[in-house]
Amino acid sequence: QLANVIKPLSTMYRFQTLGEYRALLSLYNIGVEEIKGENKGNAYRGLVYSALDSEGNRIGKPLKSSLFGKDHGFEGLEKLFDKSKETIKTDGVAKQTRATVSASLASTRTESEFRAALREKGIDLVLRRNDEGRIFGATFIDHNQRAVLNGSRLGKEFSANVLNERFADDSRREDLQTPKVKLPIKPDNLRKPSAPAPSG
Repeated sequence: QLANVIKPLSTMYRFQTLGEYRALLSLYNIGVEEIKGENKGNAYRGLVYSALDSEGNRIGKPLKSSLFGKDHGFEGLEKLFDKSKETIKTDGVAKQTRATVSASLASTRTESEFRAALREKGIDLVLRRNDEGRIFGATFIDHNQRAVLNGSRLGKEFSANVLNERFADDSRREDLQTPKVKLPIKPDNLRKPSAPAPSG
């Protein structure tokens, strides 16, 4: 089941860090963690995948990335990071996503309103909070652009610190935990993104 989600997502979406990749998988209640160690004197680093419950807690035993093929291990993902960096820059993805996020932020007051406005435009917001509820990470997943972008990558005004200050007094927020959401498309129907239309 995990493979049916992980494999198409990694070929469809563009992400430049493990954190951005983790945010994308979290929409499907899947976690990924880096592991480091030493085996017979040789240092190694790898990845393990896990199913998550609705609260983001791990369910069952973590699965080594080798079960899903080389492309989904650490080295394979690093190649995807490099490739994504080039295509995101070439296609001007960040600029387009930034404009959409900026308009949504300007027209809303609370976190729930901001999320709803983004969702209407095909963007999911994944926030990471500490035990005190402070936002320390923000990632925007643009399903139209098939791109995953950390807030700071879009601009300082979308960074975790700024969003935390913006929503700190959000009395309408009912739950400090980031709600789990589903993508508007199913894994078995995923298709690679089509080339963007030339601008101008």
